[in-house]
Amino acid sequence: MAHGQGSQHVIPVVPADDHPSARPVRHAFYKYPLLAVAALVVAVLLAAFVGSPNWPRETVAGASTRDPGGAILAFTQELAGTSASTMNESERGMAKPADVFVLNPLREAAPLLGADIQSALKTYDAAGADQRQAWAAAYEKALGTITPESSGAGDMGTASPDYSRTSSLTGDFGPVPTLVQADLKLAQSGFLEQYLQGVEPGHLFHLVNIWLYDHPRMLNAAVDQGLTDDQWGMVKERGFGVGSWYLILPAVVHVKLPNGATGGGFVLDNLLIAAFLLFAVPLLPGLRDLPRRLRLYRLIYRYPVRGELDEPENMPRAEGYHGRAPMPGAGI
Repeated sequence: MAHGQGSQHVIPVVPADDHPSARPVRHAFYKYPLLAVAALVVAVLLAAFVGSPNWPRETVAGASTRDPGGAILAFTQELAGTSASTMNESERGMAKPADVFVLNPLREAAPLLGADIQSALKTYDAAGADQRQAWAAAYEKALGTITPESSGAGDMGTASPDYSRTSSLTGDFGPVPTLVQADLKLAQSGFLEQYLQGVEPGHLFHLVNIWLYDHPRMLNAAVDQGLTDDQWGMVKERGFGVGSWYLILPAVVHVKLPNGATGGGFVLDNLLIAAFLLFAVPLLPGLRDLPRRLRLYRLIYRYPVRGELDEPENMPRAEGYHGRAPMPGAGI
């Protein structure tokens, strides 16, 4: 019966299909803030139980002040070519760790360090490569004699020498002890970190992070917390915390896949996973239909109650809903 003839509006027959586009629906705006609060609660719980601890970032000054013996060992190993950073020589901004972390900072600050440091640098520079290696190797071996049996970091950890006993070491060390002690002062004062940041201003913490991994403190913390590279790794931009949640997939690739530990394999595997998530998931019939099958749309929709469609602003539109054809009874 048409409108305008004194007749009552007839509520259209509701189709059996529960999908929103098959019947008129109303947006339940009051649910939006409730959903936002629920999402916030979930995010807070995830952050509390599986997120990264928001610890302050480790610094060169902090590590070398709390563990000066470890800093002395790191500088000595960099001169001897036995440090962890030796494996990073091909990375951006890196060359020989002896130059990057020990000698170049000293040359930069030499005018402020006094005649003894300048003389030690001249002696070191004048010596041949074999002699430099012999001095550094001898001093590293001597540091081992004042290193405790266990640092409490587990069997894989690296113990730090007892800094209070470094002055008692004797041997043919050349100028190495003088150089590394001067570097320790630069590290504790904050100069070394600022210098390393200035070398690669576009990669502010790159060299800083590499040096921190030369220091035993970072490795020992990783071993203590089960975060060594062959396990789940650590985020270098933070202190000793677990990595951020969005690094879960790259961590799985790096640790679990056969070629994930290599640079090319790591990149390729991550690209394949990203391509699957971006392109395959939306196209897979069963997977892409999950939100509809779970009726997630009910979180923001509600169905009109009886009599609500009698209101003029809520009457069914003759042109249909959601781009579909008009429903049976629309406009009647």
